[in-house]
Amino acid sequence: MQPRINIALKAARAAAEYIVHSQEKLLFDKEQGQSAEQVYETVCSGAERSIVYHLEKAYPGDTITTRLQGSVQKGEEGEWIIDAIQGQHLFSRGLTGNVITMSYLVAGKVEHALVLNPHTKDEFYASKGRGAYLNNSRIRSSSARTLENSTIAAQFPATDRLMPSLSGQFAVLTDIAEQGARAVMQDSPALMLANVAAGRLDAAWGIKLQEWEMQAPLFIAKESGCLFAGFDGSPSLEKGNVLCAAPRLFKVLLPILNKHLN
Repeated sequence: MQPRINIALKAARAAAEYIVHSQEKLLFDKEQGQSAEQVYETVCSGAERSIVYHLEKAYPGDTITTRLQGSVQKGEEGEWIIDAIQGQHLFSRGLTGNVITMSYLVAGKVEHALVLNPHTKDEFYASKGRGAYLNNSRIRSSSARTLENSTIAAQFPATDRLMPSLSGQFAVLTDIAEQGARAVMQDSPALMLANVAAGRLDAAWGIKLQEWEMQAPLFIAKESGCLFAGFDGSPSLEKGNVLCAAPRLFKVLLPILNKHLN
């Protein structure tokens, strides 16, 4: 295991413990008049500080950027990009499904990545050219070839950003269901993409994702042998639309997404 992954795991585990204990107080804080947004920001900021503490101590020459606080350390070497709680809606309801994501970039390219689920303790991670791992075991994408009996993940378009894709999303779900696939809905893009990397899911797609939502899990998916691209087949993901799938299933799903969602 690479040294930076070791440090990232140590930092993420400490933050995960803080998140789990804080989520147990979530209902009490709401009863005291705090909004779900306020509680989220308080806990997320605390988790970010926990991660930053470990990274600053181990790598004072690195830049550190977090989702809420922005740049908290400037350095001349690589850059850490941290999202302490991805899956805000489920977290705010006291449910599992949120994850911590961390990426380490050198010259703008990801070299190491981590996705950690605080509740299940699942730790997905990868280093460039060294494969992908889940809880210290090597992972590979699934061997699914067709939609029949496959399991595919997506986000349900219940936000203003995704509502314009509602009819297209339903069309895709209808199309894959008619071919024998099962669909699951997940709040955290990183979690569903990491599960594709581990072969637990055969494919997943996201609509209008932010770069920080997909950066770490797509790197892990690439190291595990998955394919990913925009709905038009382009390697550019600037629009935030992405299909990530087992190699043989990728060519089956891409035309469906291109037809209904591109």
